[in-house]
Amino acid sequence: MKKLIISLAILAFSTLVIAGQGPEVIDLSKSFDIPKLTKKEVKFPHWAHQKNNQCSDCHLEGGALKNIKSGGKLEPGVVKGINNKVHKEFCWPCHIAKKVPRGKSCSKCH
Repeated sequence: MKKLIISLAILAFSTLVIAGQGPEVIDLSKSFDIPKLTKKEVKFPHWAHQKNNQCSDCHLEGGALKNIKSGGKLEPGVVKGINNKVHKEFCWPCHIAKKVPRGKSCSKCH
Protein backbone atom coordinates (compact mmCIF):
# COMPACT_ATOMS: atom_id res chain seq x y z
CA MET A 1 0.00 0.00 0.00
CA LYS A 2 2.84 2.37 0.86
CA LYS A 3 4.44 1.76 -2.56
CA LEU A 4 1.13 2.51 -4.26
CA ILE A 5 0.77 5.81 -2.41
CA ILE A 6 4.35 6.80 -3.23
CA SER A 7 3.85 5.85 -6.89
CA LEU A 8 0.65 7.90 -7.11
CA ALA A 9 2.36 10.87 -5.45
CA ILE A 10 5.23 10.70 -7.95
CA LEU A 11 2.77 10.45 -10.84
CA ALA A 12 0.78 13.45 -9.57
CA PHE A 13 3.95 15.52 -9.10
CA SER A 14 5.23 14.57 -12.57
CA THR A 15 1.94 15.61 -14.13
CA LEU A 16 2.12 19.01 -12.41
CA VAL A 17 5.71 19.54 -13.54
CA ILE A 18 4.94 18.61 -17.15
CA ALA A 19 1.79 20.76 -17.18
CA GLY A 20 3.78 23.71 -15.84
CA GLN A 21 6.32 23.76 -18.65
CA GLY A 22 6.69 26.66 -21.01
CA PRO A 23 7.23 30.37 -20.56
CA GLU A 24 4.72 32.49 -18.69
CA VAL A 25 4.47 35.13 -21.43
CA ILE A 26 5.71 35.08 -25.03
CA ASP A 27 6.34 38.21 -27.13
CA LEU A 28 4.98 37.03 -30.46
CA SER A 29 6.59 39.87 -32.43
CA LYS A 30 9.95 38.33 -31.52
CA SER A 31 8.78 34.74 -32.01
CA PHE A 32 7.55 35.48 -35.54
CA ASP A 33 10.40 37.92 -36.30
CA ILE A 34 8.23 40.95 -37.07
CA PRO A 35 10.61 43.90 -37.52
CA LYS A 36 8.03 46.67 -37.96
CA LEU A 37 4.79 46.50 -36.02
CA THR A 38 1.57 48.09 -37.24
CA LYS A 39 -0.24 47.34 -33.96
CA LYS A 40 0.84 46.88 -30.36
CA GLU A 41 2.92 43.72 -29.91
CA VAL A 42 1.12 40.65 -28.64
CA LYS A 43 2.33 39.56 -25.23
CA PHE A 44 0.86 36.07 -25.44
CA PRO A 45 -0.25 34.83 -21.98
CA HIS A 46 1.04 31.28 -22.41
CA TRP A 47 0.32 30.42 -18.75
CA ALA A 48 -3.39 31.27 -19.16
CA HIS A 49 -3.70 29.20 -22.33
CA GLN A 50 -1.72 26.39 -20.71
CA LYS A 51 -4.04 26.13 -17.72
CA ASN A 52 -7.17 25.95 -19.93
CA ASN A 53 -5.87 23.76 -22.78
CA GLN A 54 -3.76 20.71 -23.49
CA CYS A 55 -0.30 21.26 -25.03
CA SER A 56 -1.44 19.17 -28.03
CA ASP A 57 -4.23 21.69 -28.72
CA CYS A 58 -1.60 24.12 -30.03
CA HIS A 59 1.61 22.12 -30.42
CA LEU A 60 2.70 19.09 -32.40
CA GLU A 61 4.98 16.51 -30.84
CA GLY A 62 8.37 18.19 -30.53
CA GLY A 63 6.86 21.59 -29.77
CA ALA A 64 6.18 23.03 -33.23
CA LEU A 65 3.03 25.13 -33.50
CA LYS A 66 0.04 23.35 -35.00
CA ASN A 67 -2.01 24.63 -37.90
CA ILE A 68 -5.37 24.44 -36.12
CA LYS A 69 -7.28 24.20 -39.42
CA SER A 70 -5.27 21.33 -40.97
CA GLY A 71 -3.68 19.69 -37.95
CA GLY A 72 -0.24 19.89 -39.60
CA LYS A 73 2.65 22.20 -38.81
CA LEU A 74 1.94 25.93 -38.88
CA GLU A 75 4.02 27.58 -41.61
CA PRO A 76 3.53 31.26 -40.68
CA GLY A 77 5.23 32.88 -43.66
CA VAL A 78 5.34 36.68 -43.48
CA VAL A 79 3.27 37.98 -40.57
CA LYS A 80 1.93 41.39 -41.57
CA GLY A 81 -1.48 42.96 -41.06
CA ILE A 82 -4.48 40.73 -40.43
CA ASN A 83 -4.24 38.68 -43.62
CA ASN A 84 -1.67 36.16 -42.40
CA LYS A 85 -1.52 32.48 -41.51
CA VAL A 86 -0.96 33.05 -37.79
CA HIS A 87 -4.33 34.76 -37.51
CA LYS A 88 -6.19 32.55 -40.00
CA GLU A 89 -4.72 29.12 -39.23
CA PHE A 90 -3.74 29.37 -35.57
CA CYS A 91 -5.31 32.03 -33.34
CA TRP A 92 -8.74 32.66 -34.85
CA PRO A 93 -9.82 29.04 -35.53
CA CYS A 94 -9.15 28.18 -31.91
CA HIS A 95 -10.84 31.32 -30.57
CA ILE A 96 -13.89 30.61 -32.73
CA ALA A 97 -14.05 26.93 -31.72
CA LYS A 98 -13.72 27.77 -28.04
CA LYS A 99 -16.14 30.71 -28.32
CA VAL A 100 -13.67 33.23 -26.91
CA PRO A 101 -15.49 36.55 -26.38
CA ARG A 102 -14.30 39.05 -29.01
CA GLY A 103 -11.96 36.28 -30.22
CA LYS A 104 -11.23 37.97 -33.56
CA SER A 105 -11.17 41.53 -32.24
CA CYS A 106 -7.80 43.26 -32.72
CA SER A 107 -7.94 44.75 -29.24
CA LYS A 108 -8.40 41.29 -27.69
CA CYS A 109 -4.72 40.50 -28.24
CA HIS A 110 -3.12 43.75 -29.39
